[in-house]
Amino acid sequence: MSGLFKTPSAPAPDPELKAAQARQEAMLEQQEKEKRMQIAARQRARRVGGQRMLLSKTREDAEQGVQTTLG
Repeated sequence: MSGLFKTPSAPAPDPELKAAQARQEAMLEQQEKEKRMQIAARQRARRVGGQRMLLSKTREDAEQGVQTTLG
């Protein structure tokens, strides 16, 4: 009698569908990583960039700037 009430098993997921989903998740992870890196670069540039780097004491003539040219 137990054979009368068997439920059919679910079909296996399509391997191509699973591969496409994995590729999409990897692409989203990459985009999120790039966005985080861009945000960090902007914050770093705000923190240390600009006029202070031009007038740094590590440069020889910070007030005059770089006078040498290439070529």
